[in-house]
Amino acid sequence: MIVPWNFPLVCLIQKLPFALATGCATVIKPSELTSGTALEVARLAAKAGIPDGLINVVTGSGDPVGKAVSLHPDVDMLSFTGSTAVGRQIAMAAAARIIPVSLELGGKGANIVFEDADINQALDGALFGGMLNQGQECCAGSRLLVHESIADDFLQQLVGRAAKIRVGDPLDDATDIGPMIHAQQRGRVMSFIEGARGAGAQTLIGGQPLAGATYDNGHFIGMSILDKVSPQMDIFRGKCSDRC
Repeated sequence: MIVPWNFPLVCLIQKLPFALATGCATVIKPSELTSGTALEVARLAAKAGIPDGLINVVTGSGDPVGKAVSLHPDVDMLSFTGSTAVGRQIAMAAAARIIPVSLELGGKGANIVFEDADINQALDGALFGGMLNQGQECCAGSRLLVHESIADDFLQQLVGRAAKIRVGDPLDDATDIGPMIHAQQRGRVMSFIEGARGAGAQTLIGGQPLAGATYDNGHFIGMSILDKVSPQMDIFRGKCSDRC
């Protein structure tokens, strides 16, 4: 079981109980960024009486650790959640040994609002779908397609609601949106925002890293909404990886 950093516990629990229930011993390879989650699950399982050897956690980066796990002759099934690029490698490893493989890979979800939509519900859904987990998920509704007859009013209200969302320390109860996972992720997201702007997109709100004492301990980007995005732009086409 190779699980990602953006929902480390959720993705693990989507796999682990079912494998155990069918009598399988398991090997978990968590993201090197969030290994503590899998290690804590394994510790609690041992405390609860799960026999040694049924839950095993191997930490480290995708290459060499994830690669070694996927190629190991004693592994009889592979389950991977993560990027499309790595998913191809996992599928090839499974094909070489003709073993089952389960893949949940990245995408670029489209959120479509028709002219007869309930506007309040559509506004709430657009914000929740696009901003949950700082937008760092494969099913984020980060592409918003709005019927032209309601687009101007919809975007005006969307920006107004987005301006009220608080970005800050995720341990603060008043915070709505936390930081990016690391500096590289913030840089990747900013590169696609800047690339879109350079190609003619219009920033309606945000689109910049946040600075100041409140944001010294994290990699924050302000709530960002861009208009006039064309299908040819990378930010529209989903080339910012599966966690952008």
